[in-house]
Amino acid sequence: MHLVFRLFVIMLAGVLAGCAAPSAIKPGASADELTQKLGKPTVVRPGAGGGESWDYAYGPEGVQTWRFDLDRGRTVRASTQLLTDERLFRVMPGVTTEAGVIALLGEPREIVKYREEVAWEWRVALGPEYGIFVVRFGPDGKATGINVLKDFKSDDRGGDGP
Repeated sequence: MHLVFRLFVIMLAGVLAGCAAPSAIKPGASADELTQKLGKPTVVRPGAGGGESWDYAYGPEGVQTWRFDLDRGRTVRASTQLLTDERLFRVMPGVTTEAGVIALLGEPREIVKYREEVAWEWRVALGPEYGIFVVRFGPDGKATGINVLKDFKSDDRGGDGP
């Protein structure tokens, strides 16, 4: 009986944890449901049509940033995992601005200032490994280049992210 109870508790914890995953929030959810399940957003920005965009960054060591677009009635209309390969490589040197990078990837986990450039970093999942995605900006606020670095702090993919 003791073993059955322990298994039940473990399964219940798994189900409840799944409910708190950002991917479990679907369009139509209210802002109250969102904060109840995920807590306070990392960043809130004005959105289209009088709504808002709420970002939930799971960093600095996590590899996900989720954006939830809410309408003016504070209902979730869309959810997007920002740190995907497709979105990372939409950053175009010489074209994409700082604001454009934030729109694509959300806030960086770290900003490093150099003499002539500023570098923004995100920890990301790249295939079976973790990496550091770096966007460098010149004084004009446009991306000058990108780098993808191996994250040597992590030997495996266990336990990072929401």
